[in-house]
Amino acid sequence: MKKEASLSIIEDVENHKLLMIKHLRGINKGFVNFCGGKKEEGETMEDCVRRETFEETGIVIENPKRVGYVEFVPMEYNVTVFKSTKFHGDVKAREGEVEVFWQDAASIPLDKMRTADRDYIPEIMKGKYVKRQYLYDEKGNVAKITPLVLEEWEKTL
Repeated sequence: MKKEASLSIIEDVENHKLLMIKHLRGINKGFVNFCGGKKEEGETMEDCVRRETFEETGIVIENPKRVGYVEFVPMEYNVTVFKSTKFHGDVKAREGEVEVFWQDAASIPLDKMRTADRDYIPEIMKGKYVKRQYLYDEKGNVAKITPLVLEEWEKTL
C-alpha cells in the first residue's frame, strides 16, 4: 500500500533563507532536508504539510503551494512538495528527532542531502514544478529517475 507524505520548503524571501532540518534518527539520520512527514488518515495533503511543519519546527505556514510530486519505488512513498513564503511562530525543533536551522537560499547543502533530493530540489528552487519517480536498487541507491507526465494544472504553476 502506497504511503502519502509531504515535504515543506519554507522560504524567508526577505532574508533569502530556507528553513531546513538535519535528521537525528531513523533512515534519514545525518541527512539534511526540509521538514515533512506522513499523511494521517482523514488529512488532506495541505493539512499534513501544515501539521508536520509545525510539529518538526514550531513554524505555522500560511500559504503552502504545491511545487512538486515525487514517487519513491519500491518503498511505495509518494511525496507532495510544498513551498511557503508566509509563516509565523518561533523555531523550535522536535527534540531528539531533528535540528532546525535557517540556510542561505543561495547555498543549499546538496552534498548533505539524499541523491533524489539533490536531483529535484534545485529544479523546484528555479521555479519549476517537478514530477518524478525514483527507482531504488537493493542497496538503497537511486537506480533510475523517470519524469512523470504533468497534469494540465501542474503546467500552470
